[in-house]
Amino acid sequence: SSGINAEYGDAMEGYKGDMETIVMFTDSYDVIFVADKSEIIENFKSFGANFIISAESWLWPDTSLESQYPEIDGKKYLCSGLMMGYAGTFYNILNYKDLRNTDDDQLYYTHVYLDKEFREANKIVLDGTSVIFHNLHGAIRELDYGFGNKRIANWEMGTMPQVIHGNGPTKIDLSRFGNYYPRVFDPSEGPDGDCMICKEKEGRVNVTEMETAPLILTTMFITERTPFLDYFINKTFAQQYPQERWHIRIYNKVFSQADLVQELVNHHVNNNEKQKFASVKIYQPKMLSLKGNMEIYDAGMQECIELGCDWYFAMDSVITLTENTVLGDLIYWNQSIITTQLTQPGQYWSNFWGDVNKDGFYKRSPDYFELVKRERKGLWNVPFVNNLVAIRGDVVRSGSVKYQHEKYDDSNHDVSFAANARAANVFMYTVNLKYHGHLKRMENYTNTNTHNDLWQIFTNPVDWKLNYIHPSYDKYATKLRHQFPQPCTDVFHFPLLSKKFSWHIINELESIPGDIFAGSGVNNDNRLAGGYENVPTVDVHFTQINFQQEWLKVLRDYVGPIQMRVFEGYKFHGSAYLSFVVKYHEAGQRKLVPHHDHSTFTTNTALNRQNIDYEGGGSYFIRQKCLVRDVDIGWTLIHPGRLTHYHEGKEITKGTRYILVSFNDP
Repeated sequence: SSGINAEYGDAMEGYKGDMETIVMFTDSYDVIFVADKSEIIENFKSFGANFIISAESWLWPDTSLESQYPEIDGKKYLCSGLMMGYAGTFYNILNYKDLRNTDDDQLYYTHVYLDKEFREANKIVLDGTSVIFHNLHGAIRELDYGFGNKRIANWEMGTMPQVIHGNGPTKIDLSRFGNYYPRVFDPSEGPDGDCMICKEKEGRVNVTEMETAPLILTTMFITERTPFLDYFINKTFAQQYPQERWHIRIYNKVFSQADLVQELVNHHVNNNEKQKFASVKIYQPKMLSLKGNMEIYDAGMQECIELGCDWYFAMDSVITLTENTVLGDLIYWNQSIITTQLTQPGQYWSNFWGDVNKDGFYKRSPDYFELVKRERKGLWNVPFVNNLVAIRGDVVRSGSVKYQHEKYDDSNHDVSFAANARAANVFMYTVNLKYHGHLKRMENYTNTNTHNDLWQIFTNPVDWKLNYIHPSYDKYATKLRHQFPQPCTDVFHFPLLSKKFSWHIINELESIPGDIFAGSGVNNDNRLAGGYENVPTVDVHFTQINFQQEWLKVLRDYVGPIQMRVFEGYKFHGSAYLSFVVKYHEAGQRKLVPHHDHSTFTTNTALNRQNIDYEGGGSYFIRQKCLVRDVDIGWTLIHPGRLTHYHEGKEITKGTRYILVSFNDP
């Protein structure tokens, strides 16, 4: 409180002389209780005093009074944010002298305490050793979370305080203690801790059980060139939420990806007769080129106000969602501002901070790593969230949170947002009970190719897998040898690449100016070390498009594990003599003569559709007298290269056939 209300004295009039009723006075929004009433009263009575006031290490507001303070055990300066005692004594204190609403409460109680005669007559003491009260300012390091004892402990004083006060600049620290106490989260129970507050049902919002779902607005912000942008947009549109109650906005500042954004919106909205979205709008670079990030992020919240939305979601293109329930899952917690924990795979970089420094930037909190690694799963009050931020509609309409802040430049719009929320005492939360997705790395994203995502396997390997590895691959990675399809003896069949990869690699090659396949298909081939190919094909080597290292990683990460299952006793060395895309065309090369491959084992992946894109074709293994056709897109044949599997490429009769071949461990 900033002043003493004279009505306090009047309110206590009826308690004059009452030495049985115990009164406690605390600040309101920055105090947590970590013990029950009986324990607090028991400790109060152990003092043998009539009135107890909390203590701290800082003298405020009048430092000239320092010499008048008596020496006591522990801290000796008064803090009026926490007090308790008999009602009759409190009445006496409030009537020590005339009160005015403009009086400083701390100074008033200081004068009360420093009056030795009044202090001793009324048996007023300070809790210098934190027996009951602990003020965090200047004394945070004295406290231990005490998880083993399930109580906060003051290790320096040897006490277990029952009331914690986040006075001064310690609000974030108090919130951190509040993440665990009282009876909020116990990390000593179970492998991920016990989130007791997570089990509470009161105040939660289950969208699936509501007759009318909350009206929401999701905004997708594309402020920099983004890998796998199509996945981000597609996954957002795929969220499970009643479309009639769902507005969507896209703010795109990237010119080179504007056509892709429009194409995706056409697919989901303009050309989709089944869609029922409340509204969908795109703001493309021409409209946003002169606007800063703070301005467009605030514009998104303003649209929420104009639409009367119940929930607002700000979603940055850096996120990758892997679940379709994110919107409803965040609404469920019914918090003012909330995000789901997202991290860069294999890193500690996340979309929340456990603490901030005095300038509002990252500072590591004591429990940050435990939260990021999901060693503690729960609902966490934190000082910073970004990238995927859900804000309740009443908070948006209050105007208490915004992105504009004079202290920060435009590139720190997220830091600015969090600073504004903290200043307005609006709590921000992250929840890490479910895995909803992760963050991409945005650096080193080139603009030199048609499908630049193909080259992201080192920078964003998890996203590369989501987009380019066949969705059934993981099932086969755990199968035994006899469980793999085997169309011919020692010719195994498994799903490796997605349809998206197949389309992208073909389109990448065919989009290169000129004809990149031209000049191949002849014996003299200067692409090879020896300059000569015995059995030439019309093809493009991955070395020609600087994709060889990326493909070697695919072989090592995804083909190697399969090879060890189907050809037991041999382990892939991780090398490939040749990796290339072959093009069979009815007006060009139509077949391939019998040959052995220069490899220990070969992989041959279908990139397009038999009987649709081409007719005929197939791989014929001569010794085994076995023809393999009807291979689905992205499915791979793996077979020995030398000695046993002499084979040929059967003639196509119509269309164009593409296959991806690797000669592995030459």
